[in-house]
Amino acid sequence: MTLLVAGWVAIDEIETPFAKVEDSLGGSATCAAMAAALFTDVRLLAAVGEDFPAHHRRTLESVARLDLGGLTVEGPRTSRWGGRYHYDLNTRDTLYTELGVNAAWRPELPAGWEDSTTAFLAAGDPLMQRVLMGALPGAKATMVDTIKFYIDGMPGELRETMGAADFVTVNESEAREIAGTPSIAKAARALLAGGPKGVIVKLGEYGAAFVSESDYFVAPGYPLEEVVDPTGAGDAFAGGFLGYLDSVPAITPAEIRKAVIYGSTVASFDVEGFGPSRLLTLTRAEVEARYGEFRRLTHFEAGE
Repeated sequence: MTLLVAGWVAIDEIETPFAKVEDSLGGSATCAAMAAALFTDVRLLAAVGEDFPAHHRRTLESVARLDLGGLTVEGPRTSRWGGRYHYDLNTRDTLYTELGVNAAWRPELPAGWEDSTTAFLAAGDPLMQRVLMGALPGAKATMVDTIKFYIDGMPGELRETMGAADFVTVNESEAREIAGTPSIAKAARALLAGGPKGVIVKLGEYGAAFVSESDYFVAPGYPLEEVVDPTGAGDAFAGGFLGYLDSVPAITPAEIRKAVIYGSTVASFDVEGFGPSRLLTLTRAEVEARYGEFRRLTHFEAGE
């Protein structure tokens, strides 16, 4: 069982009301790959620039079960992103997005990677996401994510790509914008009508909702007392969700519900540090312990 994660490996500048970091390891594929590697073998397909710091590469090399055979140098400058969070840490302003090498990167699977059993196409060019899905004919599940940059710039390509995936994951503001409705439930149904088998709407600190033709499942957010940095939490959720599904023999409605909780669990750890720093120290034992706490927090007996 092997999960392909394709997307951006980037350098971030993150500012909260309480602290600021520069030149932080970031990118949608980075957090998703680290999260997924807690559950299954992961192949990372991404491009960086010649300016990508050697210590960031060593950090990626230190992640167990992560294959960097698809991480290539494609130009002079690595993609960069800058964001500033408000006091609630749910709202942020994007200060800049520099595509860098990803402006022209055309991902190609290394030899043998076409047998990947699942694939997460993290935020990136929707046309390239669709090309990669077509190169994985045997995958039992594919999932795509996006960002506002592509919602605004390539809406038609994005809708077609989402329709070709098994699962789609978006945050609540993106779901509302794509579907053109303020209702989360209605937005999820509209996205589902486009073709995917399941839609996950990420609700920030309030959890996530999974919607399919036969199911509507809402997972709460874990009640953390201290949040350091929400950057990458959605990608960590996706990595945990699909990483878990890659590790089970069959993808059933029951396993999907468990995967949503595992995704929320991993995301709750991700926000405890800047960038992916907490994921680097996270263990599967810690994940299982908090997963059990999630079950206890949401369990109740039916009344008579």
